[in-house]
Amino acid sequence: MKDASSAARGSAPDDPPPLAIQVDHMRCAGNAMCLALAPGVFAHNHWRQSEVVDPEGDALEDVLEAAGNCPTSAITVSDASTGEVLFP
Repeated sequence: MKDASSAARGSAPDDPPPLAIQVDHMRCAGNAMCLALAPGVFAHNHWRQSEVVDPEGDALEDVLEAAGNCPTSAITVSDASTGEVLFP
């Protein structure tokens, strides 16, 4: 099962895009690397797997770092307005 969340942000040219962040629960092992790197975005659910709680909770760079450091590659990050995949 996947958890998908997105949020609208400002539309100034230098603003980061609104994000759609998905955690693939078939892959998530609950090691909490994403919680350490982007604690405003991720939290554990009652199965100790990551959930997106606020896609605007941390900077885009932190979200991408969290996704990139997921040892099971369970996190996908996309631009919510265009669908462009930002990670992986």
